Amino acid sequence: MQKNPSDIHPRLENKAQLDPQESFRQNFSFAEKILDVPGIFPTLSDDHDIKKVTREKVENLLYAKQLMPEIQNTEDNTHLGPLGINQWIWENRVLSEIPVSLLREFLSRGMKIVPHDFFKKYEHARNLLIQTAKLHGITPVQVENRHLLDPVSLCYCMKHLAKNELTSSLFHFLMRKSIQAGLMDKKFPIAKAPRELPRMHPRILSFKMYLEQKGFARKHVRNTITYVHQLFDWLCANVRIFAGTSPMEISVFQIQNDHLLAYRSYKMKLVKEGICSTITFTHCIYAIRSFYRYLKERFGYEPPLQRFRAIKAPRYKPRDIPTDQHIEAFFHVVRRYAGDPVREQIGYRLMLHLGLRLSEVAKIKWKDINLGTRTIVIHSKGKKTHVLPLVGKLYQLLRELQYQPMTTYLMGEKTSTIAGNLYEYFKLYAMITDWAFPGGVHLFRHTFITRLAHKGTLPQVLKELARVTMLDTVGLYIHVARHDQHMISQINLLKYE
Repeated sequence: MQKNPSDIHPRLENKAQLDPQESFRQNFSFAEKILDVPGIFPTLSDDHDIKKVTREKVENLLYAKQLMPEIQNTEDNTHLGPLGINQWIWENRVLSEIPVSLLREFLSRGMKIVPHDFFKKYEHARNLLIQTAKLHGITPVQVENRHLLDPVSLCYCMKHLAKNELTSSLFHFLMRKSIQAGLMDKKFPIAKAPRELPRMHPRILSFKMYLEQKGFARKHVRNTITYVHQLFDWLCANVRIFAGTSPMEISVFQIQNDHLLAYRSYKMKLVKEGICSTITFTHCIYAIRSFYRYLKERFGYEPPLQRFRAIKAPRYKPRDIPTDQHIEAFFHVVRRYAGDPVREQIGYRLMLHLGLRLSEVAKIKWKDINLGTRTIVIHSKGKKTHVLPLVGKLYQLLRELQYQPMTTYLMGEKTSTIAGNLYEYFKLYAMITDWAFPGGVHLFRHTFITRLAHKGTLPQVLKELARVTMLDTVGLYIHVARHDQHMISQINLLKYE
């Protein structure tokens, strides 16, 4: 019996029914050539010939581990959801590090709040414990309820701990307990930390909003606008025509190339004196250039940038990457504690298996995915698009996700919220997995490129798969990988009895 076309799910169309303009956007880059069907180029020739790279080889590079038979995990797969994270924090952090019953009582009242907020509450309680122990000249383990309820201790801690909504609730809780114990007559007023108003130039603030709407990470946005604000500060202090002008009122259109070059020379001097690192200098230059690109796009203002260049700075930081066992343990934690295990696994696997940046994951829509041809279109920096294959677990999860309610983007409704949640929950999942790897969620992209480099991937292929502009970037990974392989081969020359 033939199926009625209406019975087929809209995202499981036949290949012949797909609209190439929407589901499979065409471009003529090398990234598209490597996805040609097997057979166009011979597959049994020299692996080091760039013309002999086929889709089959690319899939083997990206998904070799997933194409092998999957080992069944015998661990407990009970889904606990996000509140299970709070329970884990309670059992593995609170009970072992916070012995005082009052602080435990305070934390027990927040067991149903958002996990990263609960973790912050735990951190505030631990910091209070440390400050109280410091005041009394004892160890945190020796702190008792009476130490916390002492008015002198409370005043001391209020002066030395950050003031925010979470710490305020902790102090109010302790003051109520102190009053009940007859140690205080009334609550002390908690002086709120002055709200940091965005004292920046209106153009910088609009640039900040632009970056946030693009889905960039909060740290990246904060650093970028800080670099631009520092430029304005320096101009007002060192350039005559801006003397007496506030950095919030400076005329952007009065800034000329000579002023920018003078600032660049000033930053270069800091680099030579060792006050500023080469990578910080490079980030500063890129931030200012990005600001002027925004002005051109938004207002049509031609940037006065000539010879305003960065310098070569090492961006690759050799560090340990997770093993297959580490990664399997991580995704076991995601499956157990995520609010939406399928969607969150997809987010992290897009970074791990395809090397996507966090901002790129946040911007993916269903129209970028073609389950019929098993491909995904990636929108990278500089408005470039790349087509990559979908195979293995990632493809299976996307097939599962298609039956869930639709959202504006693949991962949710708002790019900034998507990126923020993936970033925040990654830290919690990594903590539960007991990962000791430094850095945030970018570790997955770093792992992706490092693994490709260790497989001896051709530089041109690695450049396209990693979606970077220059071969110099991937060259660092390849150099380190070859050095590691050379050292291993030399050690293997030694014969032990």
